[in-house]
Amino acid sequence: MAARLREGRKALPIVFEEFRDVVIHETADPEVIVAEYVMVARVPANGRRASANFAVVLRARDGRIVHWREYQDRAAISEALAS
Repeated sequence: MAARLREGRKALPIVFEEFRDVVIHETADPEVIVAEYVMVARVPANGRRASANFAVVLRARDGRIVHWREYQDRAAISEALAS
């Protein structure tokens, strides 16, 4: 799976620069966390630097991620990728 994710990232038309404003929320379930963050990236095709908000619900068991659900600010991403 990690190899597949690396290949997918190579195909993205952006260069990740930083993750900021990371907030981790603990839940009543010790296997689950909720995280919020802002991802900043550069779009080489148009020279823009942009950011978008993300939230993730993550379940980890025995040191491995067994579930990942991510929510993205798709409007901000679309705007950044516009020519």
